[in-house]
Amino acid sequence: MKKIITIVLLINLLLVSFSSLTFGQSVIQGYVKSSLTDLRPITDVYVEIVNIDNPILEIATMADRNGFYKLTDLKLGKTYILKVSAFGYANQQFEIKTDSDITKSDLTIEVSCEYSKEHADTDWKNNKAKLLLVGSIAPLANTRADKKFEKKYGVKYYDFGCVPTDFECIKIYNERIFELMDSEFGYKWRDKVRKDVEYLK
Repeated sequence: MKKIITIVLLINLLLVSFSSLTFGQSVIQGYVKSSLTDLRPITDVYVEIVNIDNPILEIATMADRNGFYKLTDLKLGKTYILKVSAFGYANQQFEIKTDSDITKSDLTIEVSCEYSKEHADTDWKNNKAKLLLVGSIAPLANTRADKKFEKKYGVKYYDFGCVPTDFECIKIYNERIFELMDSEFGYKWRDKVRKDVEYLK
């Protein structure tokens, strides 16, 4: 009788082990980085898993302040499509296969800047410098104070509306223009500039 019980227990143990191997779970985790800075993108980053056969959102998470993300309860040995989205960045997808209990995968968002430090220097030299804004309706100066500021300091307000270029590019461009304006005019312009100019401290 004891032998039978022992055999049954061994069979059950083997079945449980086989089930764990066949239907094991996995985790995909890593860091979301920008190709421009090798750091976390500067807006909130969402990582979603999209079913390959049917593009329906299955699992999603938000990366933390360091860009770390973690997706759990995934099937071991399955290939997933991860969609990374962040406001001000183009959505990008990555194909990841869960090949272990914890699959580590850093995701790099490719950033290509229309507005960069070099563009800022060129625009300043050619008297075409801009102060970039995001979220307003009108793309140009729309008050008397705006126009007066533009004329006095030789810059133009430019608003992307609700569809901005990559925020890192805006940050780099604006911060360079700020440096050039500080060098040329001191800090008095900061008291008169629109407060919704991006990354103005």
